[in-house]
Amino acid sequence: MKAEEKRFLQFLEGSEKSFVIPVYQRNYDWKQEQCKQLFDDIVQISKENYRTHFMWAVVAYQEDWYWKELLIIDGQQRLTTVSLLLLALYKVLDDWKIESDIIKERIYDEFLINKWSKDKTKKIRLKPVKDDREAFNSIFNWEKIENSNVTINFDYFYNRILEQEIKIEDFYKAIEQLIIVEIMLKKWEDDPQLIFESLNSTGLDLTEADKVRNFILMKENSEKQEYLYKNYWYKIEKNTNYDVSSFLRDYLTFIERKIPNKNKVYITFKNYILKNNFDIEELLQKLLQFSQYYKKIINSNDEDIEISKILKRINKLETIVAYPFFLFLYGKLENWIIDKNNLKEILLIVESYVFRRFICGVPTNALNKTFMLLWKEIESYIDYKDNFVEVFKYILLNKTWSQRFPKNDEFSEYLKLKDIYNTQSRNKLHLLERLENFDNKESDIERLIEDWTLTIEHIMPQTLTVDWENELWENAKEIHERYLHTLWNITLTWYNSKYSNKSFKEKKGMEKWFNESHLYLNSFLKEVETWNEENILKRYEILKNKALKVWELSTTEYKEKKDETKLFTLSDEKDFTWEEILEYSFEWKDYKIDNWTTFYEDIIKMLFEKDPILMKTFINDESLSYKFHKEKSERYSYEKIDENIYLRLNYWTEWKVNILREIFKKYNISLDDLVLYIK
Repeated sequence: MKAEEKRFLQFLEGSEKSFVIPVYQRNYDWKQEQCKQLFDDIVQISKENYRTHFMWAVVAYQEDWYWKELLIIDGQQRLTTVSLLLLALYKVLDDWKIESDIIKERIYDEFLINKWSKDKTKKIRLKPVKDDREAFNSIFNWEKIENSNVTINFDYFYNRILEQEIKIEDFYKAIEQLIIVEIMLKKWEDDPQLIFESLNSTGLDLTEADKVRNFILMKENSEKQEYLYKNYWYKIEKNTNYDVSSFLRDYLTFIERKIPNKNKVYITFKNYILKNNFDIEELLQKLLQFSQYYKKIINSNDEDIEISKILKRINKLETIVAYPFFLFLYGKLENWIIDKNNLKEILLIVESYVFRRFICGVPTNALNKTFMLLWKEIESYIDYKDNFVEVFKYILLNKTWSQRFPKNDEFSEYLKLKDIYNTQSRNKLHLLERLENFDNKESDIERLIEDWTLTIEHIMPQTLTVDWENELWENAKEIHERYLHTLWNITLTWYNSKYSNKSFKEKKGMEKWFNESHLYLNSFLKEVETWNEENILKRYEILKNKALKVWELSTTEYKEKKDETKLFTLSDEKDFTWEEILEYSFEWKDYKIDNWTTFYEDIIKMLFEKDPILMKTFINDESLSYKFHKEKSERYSYEKIDENIYLRLNYWTEWKVNILREIFKKYNISLDDLVLYIK
């Protein structure tokens, strides 16, 4: 590595010299603010008569002995900007906008192009990354690509030069005073990857995807970089709407079954590559394939219109934690494990699962783990390929606690009194839109609300007037407080806020209100003449029953098919010491489990419930007394079974199984009644 101070224009000079912005670098993203600062600095150099002005360091990578083509590792933003400035200066002179003694051909031939190059691809010295390169090259051809930072900044420089804040000759002399430090790396001496990581160790400017792109491409020669970028990475950027970092995080979550921190995606991905020793092109092929799935997911744009509609609703609910699982589903669709109808059914179940949990107030943080592991759980069933959807439903329906799929009773109970009016807009709109459009001619409810054609209104108003107290009869204040913001007291109407406190009868007869409404949500309101608790509860029953259809609780008759070679009972002479338990069956019920200690505790507690008196005798039983104690000690690990009875836990797996064998005999229970399913 060699560092040397140079004038910027001296750095640009050289026969057949070109500067390549590697494809692993970011696009050119300087805005007018940065360009203005640079231009102001140059003007200041001239006005203050500075001899030199230090700008920045340029880190370049030399791939050959001839110093012809340099890869710009760091400093590409300023290098591109000053090149645009020189190009603007040349264009002003070439257009005869300003008369000057400056030799415009020198600017063009020595700093912007390789005049004698026969290779058209090397004619222009600076080669930005793909889209920026097209915009940069087009300016040379007297054309412009709009909406490009390259074009916008060129126009800024061109117009500002025309203002002639200082003489154009003085402006050019000031550019000649710009100083850089040239840091030259050589292919046969330096590792550009380590240099790049060191330069960007703060992580303030680079996204996680930038770092991944750099890691994947930097070790390749420039030709291979161009090939990999053009055929894979550029397409991945397009497919992910240029949010490659989020895509990689979801991909890693799916593949690794662990969610990387947002600022650790690069490190996780780097370790993933190194651990698996991937061929880079094969890896990029896989990423491109999954980015195509990702495009359909995030844009709600499947070939199947119904699937697109479901994805759109799920995306509006911001259920992004499900994306890793959706990638898995599209992979199975590609491999013919599932078809479009299967995908549609699964997505509808996910929609119901997520929304029921919202209504029931189930914490959302458990969803990360649920969707992260769901695909692995499905594949753990030996017959999943033949029963994919049923296995999926079976797994989801058997989730418990914070991962549960709320059953109908729980969903109905929470829906009855939930404050819908003050809930998040996305959930409120989803609720009203689905109730209105399900099994009905669809209306664009969201658009109608956004343009004030419809508004979400209370039936009995937020302010309890005398008329409404009479309408509600006894316990008016209690009824008002209980049901005011619930689903049963809100609807969609033509917006007119001054009528919001009108009586129910007046609202029914008003233009475009209840009686004239064609909306399903207002159909019951047209049938009743008063609004009281009785009718509120009737509307509750009607809308609740529809809600149970809209967000349906799936059912399945699926019974897990077990690998019989993995099934054992206590009567089998099997040593389980190094085995992993997945499930056990006792008294005709199946229990999922993930470790032997929990299994041991569960069985002991079940037996205690069957006959607690018998188990208490174990404390004084010669063969069992060292397993059961009246009190726990600090020396061992215990589980409390009941007052004055503690179960010692810290035994080897086979010891625990042998203890259960002995206890089953005491209880006079057949050893074959306990079935174990191991991995």
